This record gives sequence, C-alpha cells and structure tokens, in this order.
Amino acid sequence: MKTLDRYILRLWLAPFAGGLAMVLGLLLLGRALKLMENLSDSAGAWGLIVDLLLLTMPYFLLLTVPMAFFLSMQFAITSLQQSSEMDALRASGISYSRMFRSLFVAAALLWGGLSWVSMVWLPQGQLGFNNLLLKVYALKGGITFAPQQFTRSLNDISVYVEGEDEQGVYHGVILDDHRGGGSVIYVAKQARFSSEGQHLILLMDEGVRMEGAGSSQRILAFDAYRVSIPLPSGRFKRQHAGDHVMLMPPAMLWEKVRQGGGSLAIAEWNRRLLLPTTVFVLCLFALPLSLSQKRSGRAGSMMAGIALLVALYNIQLFLHRQVSLGALPGWSMWGVQAGLLALALFLWRRTEQDRLPRVFATAAEWLYLAHQVLIGMMARRWGNRRS
Repeated sequence: MKTLDRYILRLWLAPFAGGLAMVLGLLLLGRALKLMENLSDSAGAWGLIVDLLLLTMPYFLLLTVPMAFFLSMQFAITSLQQSSEMDALRASGISYSRMFRSLFVAAALLWGGLSWVSMVWLPQGQLGFNNLLLKVYALKGGITFAPQQFTRSLNDISVYVEGEDEQGVYHGVILDDHRGGGSVIYVAKQARFSSEGQHLILLMDEGVRMEGAGSSQRILAFDAYRVSIPLPSGRFKRQHAGDHVMLMPPAMLWEKVRQGGGSLAIAEWNRRLLLPTTVFVLCLFALPLSLSQKRSGRAGSMMAGIALLVALYNIQLFLHRQVSLGALPGWSMWGVQAGLLALALFLWRRTEQDRLPRVFATAAEWLYLAHQVLIGMMARRWGNRRS
C-alpha cells in the first residue's frame, strides 16, 4: 500500500510544484512591473525590487499554496478517473480516504507551514516592505501606496489600499487616524490622493467613518469625504511592529486582542489563524468536485474548482472586512469556515458511499457545456469580424 501512496504523491506533486511556480511567477511579475513604475529612477532599482518582492512572498504564498494544492489534487483525481485506474482501485475494495491518505498528510504539512508564514513571516515581511519602501520614497520625495500593504505611516496615520487602477484611483481604502490620541477609521470603496503644499489630500467616495469604541462608537456613512493629512518635514517616519495590527508579531497581536484592541485587531488575529485552514476545506472539496462525467473530462472539473476558489476567497474577504468594521463578531469568520468544512465532509462521505448529490455530480458537466457554448460564440464572433 505504500506503493499506492508514493504513486498518488508523484501524480500530485508535479502539477502542484509547476502550478505554484507559474502562479507565483505571474503574481511576482505583476508586482515587479508595478514597482518598476515607481522605482525606475531610483539608484539600484533592480536590487530594491528583488528585496521588495521577497518581502511580499508571505502574502503570495498564503494565497497561492492552497489554490495550487487544490487544483493539483483535482488533476490527480481526474487523471485516475479518466484512465479508469480509480475504478480498478475501488473494485479492489480501496476507499477514497485510503486512496488519498498521502494527500491528507501533505495538507497537514502545508497547514503547519502556512500557519508559521501567516503568524510570523507575514507581519515581518509587511514591516520590512513598508520600511524599505519608505526609504525609497523619502529619497525621492514622492507619495504613493503599494497595493495590499500598510505602506506608510504619516503623523500617526496608516493607509491600506486593495489596488489601484490605470487612472490612479485606489480601491478598497482603509485609513487609520490616531491623531489626537483616539482612533478614527475610514473605509471607502475608492479614493484619490493628491498633494497640496505640505498636505496630502484624501478624497474618498462611498464609505463610512467610525470613531470611538463600544457603546460610544459613532458611525457616519458618506458619499464623499475629504481628509487633509499634514506631511512630515524631512524624512518619513520609520514604522514599528506596534504601529498597526497587520505589522504585529503574534504575541503582541494576541495581547492587543485580550485588552480589547478593537475590531481591526480581532479581524487580523482571526484572519491569520483562519487562512491556513483553507487547505483542509479545499482538500475535502476536491473529490466531490472532481468526479465529473468522463465526457467533460478534466476541463469541467477544473472549471468547477475555479468557481469554488473564487467564491471561497470572496467570502473570506467579505467577512474580514465586516469584522474589521465591527459589523460582525470575530467568530463569524470561523462559523462560515466551519460550515464549509462540514459541507465538504458531508460531500466526501456521500462520495465514499457512491451517493453524491446529483447537483454536484453534474456540476462539472454543466460548466463544461457552458464553456463549450461560450467558446463557440467567441469563435463565431471572431469569424464574423475576419469576414
């Protein structure tokens, strides 16, 4: 039976390594191109870019490793199914759980590694990224914000952005203002930054302003809001681990949560613990979503898997934002994750009993047919344009 474990691992490992390398390469290339726009006129630009990319690796690993594990597991399952090897193994009395035992062990090892990345390496990488970027911009005298990083601390103000479009508009903006001793948090759908003399002007659209905590918290919804931030004279302020919850090591973050550090600390603590567990949820969903009709083949199963990944990561992002805003308690993130894990366990058990619900058994077939229709429509449209 050890021969079976080694065979399944070999079948899974090559797609996992190749897929992880390809996705990481694409993400790093996109980030490198973005950094080149801002650092091209800096001395030693390529060396700085390499250092900055290494510091972003923890975030990219947390995002891509569960995805690569899941899709490569789907690849292994569909390969066994399409070659009828799975039918032979099942006829020999081998259960799916025994068949993929080695992948459960791989999932546990990946969870352990990702937990260390999430709790320890991620905040270290973000802090190093922020301070290295601060040095560059201090020398250039410029103002900019890197996506998905708290990249700047100006006079007790931290800014986080999800991304930036071609027009220079930032999306998914969070501004944490600690001026005056209190904490005022702004969350906006989009925002534009501009400089006016010695001030950075933030123009936010469609968001909320939160001030205070507990029963004294005040929340203001706005369509448009303007915040003026005085720029420091001389060098930019170096960030430290205690400046924001996303930069805190685990012990400091847990202490802040215990002392009632607010919704941002609760959301960050739960996010760091929860993200690595995604590998278990995806591991259990892989089998039910991969046992497709042979006509749809690997394409149908992969499309069903990608649909699950998109839904899962959007749910996690939505819950994290709601907890950060104080709209939901921290346990809601775990409640949804536990619900998904229970559903995956139920479907795996039904698959073991050859009683998988019909909607899951045919989901890949539906997606495959929709994919074929879409390809046909695009081919006809392309043909009409050429004619």
